[in-house]
Amino acid sequence: MKNVSNLPPFVRFALIPLFLLITSGCASKEKLYYAAPGLLPETEQNMKTAGFWISHHPFPDKIILTKKEIRTLNLHIEDELELTKDITKIPSPFSDEELLLSLEESINRFHKEKLYLKDGSRVPPLFYRKMKENMNLDRIPSKAKIRFGLIVHYADQRVFPTKEGLYAKPKDIDFDELQNSALDIGTPLAVLHTSSDGRWYYVIDPLDSGWVEVERVALCSLEELKEFINSPSFVVITKSKAAVFLNSSMTEYHDYMRMGVKLPLYKRTGSGIVQVILPFRETDGTLSHKTGYIRKEEINRGYLSYTARIILQQAFELLNEPYGWGGMYGEQDCSRFIQEVFATVGIFLPRNSSKQAQVGFLVGEYSGDTPEEIKLETLAGEAIGGITLLKLRGHIMLFLGTVNGRPYAIHDIWAYRDKAWWGDIVRVVNRVAVTDLSLGKGSKKGSLLERLYIILSLIHI
Repeated sequence: MKNVSNLPPFVRFALIPLFLLITSGCASKEKLYYAAPGLLPETEQNMKTAGFWISHHPFPDKIILTKKEIRTLNLHIEDELELTKDITKIPSPFSDEELLLSLEESINRFHKEKLYLKDGSRVPPLFYRKMKENMNLDRIPSKAKIRFGLIVHYADQRVFPTKEGLYAKPKDIDFDELQNSALDIGTPLAVLHTSSDGRWYYVIDPLDSGWVEVERVALCSLEELKEFINSPSFVVITKSKAAVFLNSSMTEYHDYMRMGVKLPLYKRTGSGIVQVILPFRETDGTLSHKTGYIRKEEINRGYLSYTARIILQQAFELLNEPYGWGGMYGEQDCSRFIQEVFATVGIFLPRNSSKQAQVGFLVGEYSGDTPEEIKLETLAGEAIGGITLLKLRGHIMLFLGTVNGRPYAIHDIWAYRDKAWWGDIVRVVNRVAVTDLSLGKGSKKGSLLERLYIILSLIHI
């Protein structure tokens, strides 16, 4: 074969597209995107600190809701809106018909969609048959008594009882459609069913339901569950991630917990270490307890006060933390970011952004053709930094404030679209970031401001 390097330059360049076409069919590759700049458009360096936004706030240290008012809000979310659940109040026995219908619907819904395996190939019908078999639908007990449990290690919650992922686009591996959520240590559970292979429990947690690996759950009685989650003395994780150890010298690593996680306090020491009570799984699957050790600066004893300063400081503790769809990779997505921040002050928001948008006081609601000027006027006059949430289709953000007529938000964002002469470019941010709401303007999808359709504040019920 003739040496390609000896060919004239114009011939070599003409062969490049052909070479790429041929080689692209030889190996399946991960889907690639453009990167976003380190400093996002229309932002300044000093905007990446909580202090900047606190200095622009009209009342950063005013108590927004008292502890009693927060308890009332949580009850409203749970009992009236029915967006969260008290696991201890789930009726037992649980309806086998309701459980069977829910599991069958999940199989049927996914079977109708065009999805792909991790290698980029289409999902074969055999995959769904195997999932249905492992769901053990024929063995769902009639009117079975609910078992209770606690999460003992960070756990992915899955739509099907499998670690294998399904993807809406070939090789788009950061978005596993089977990743329902992720649960931290100490999450209370109602255990309803076990998979055929014995490796998965189908559970209800306070925010959602799905399949969790058996080895990450310790079964317990209702009384044991109540004692753990209702401990009068407790700590709350206030850092983005807090490592917990099993010895006082902090060398025997156990796991980590995300912001907002609550654990019973055992005792404080004078060495900058706090001892907590950890749920532990015995070899027979039942609950026992161990002492965990966490650095004092990573927790707060009890909930923080609900002020704008606190919320902004907690939000910026998560600045630059990676994006994780449904908790993938041990991270958080846009709604989990919001949930974690407000959990530090004791507000228990729903898991999904659509449900979070049902909580609080409605400031503005818009249709697709609402002029931007109306939204900007509402944001400048009625939105409050650190208290106001901004809802888009499939996304939610925490409002920061308006600077020089531009509204800004902090949110966990995977990507935005940038207009190019040949079409839209998807620029990956993949982290918690500060952006102005013009981000994406000119693209086919539109800017954040153009897509904004609900403004709400977590003040009134």
